[in-house]
Amino acid sequence: MKTNHEKEGAGYAALLVALCWWGLMPLYYWHLREVSAPEMLAHRVFWSFVVLWAVILFNPTLRRQTGTFRAFAIALIPALLLSANWVVYILAAVTGNALQASLGYFLNPLLSAALGIVFLGERVTGWKAAALALGVAGTVVQCYSHGGVPVFAVMLTLTFSLLGLVRKIWPTKNAIVSTWRETVVMMPFAIVFFAVQSFTHSLAFGSLGLTADALMILAGPLTVVPLALYAYAMPLVSMTESAVMQYVTPTVTFVLALTVFHETLTSTDLMGYGLIWCGLAIGTYATVKRRPVTVSAA
Repeated sequence: MKTNHEKEGAGYAALLVALCWWGLMPLYYWHLREVSAPEMLAHRVFWSFVVLWAVILFNPTLRRQTGTFRAFAIALIPALLLSANWVVYILAAVTGNALQASLGYFLNPLLSAALGIVFLGERVTGWKAAALALGVAGTVVQCYSHGGVPVFAVMLTLTFSLLGLVRKIWPTKNAIVSTWRETVVMMPFAIVFFAVQSFTHSLAFGSLGLTADALMILAGPLTVVPLALYAYAMPLVSMTESAVMQYVTPTVTFVLALTVFHETLTSTDLMGYGLIWCGLAIGTYATVKRRPVTVSAA
């Protein structure tokens, strides 16, 4: 039997793998750049549903949590936000905008804090105000650098932060079950899309070769495995330390954009990132100061 220390170590290992996995996802989409974003969304929904349903089918505990009609109705809003987030992320990955994808997820904690203040009545501390101000300043610099709003970054952080707010207002007991409900709600889109594309002979699936078909099917496991790792890890690790580790994902994507996709980073871009990173550092310090790091009980 594992000790508490061993369980905590396994939790941190699982969390790190999940966060790195998400950070490397642009590589997957880049290999399928000939497939349209709506079709990739349809594949991700369909194959995720298949994998998640198999997981739930063989787990009696999860089967009992599938929920009522009301639970599926509530899942409509997060499903729409999740769909929008996935499409924007896919487009960013295949159009040479992985840097913007990383920027979006760097901005996410700051926008989430702002939404918490506005909609949940969370208290504004001096540190939190400073972090938000630096995040806004960094975003303004990015807008200046790009000659306009960095659309992918703004859409990613907006959809993901709103998704977090919705899940905070209507919390769910299990991430796997809640994501399955959201894929159920999105399934009509996937089925109709596949039907229309097949009728017009426009479906990429079946026309780009067996390797591409296999990669499209892998959209399900590639979505579900990191989600399962994340769901396994969160009860075992410190909430504060897990919050700090969330920056692993955009950092991996940031490095990927520069080293593999060879995207350019100007000095103005770097200044904007610097302001945002300072804001994140202050926000992280404020979180750690408010919540001392503790060892999670198994």
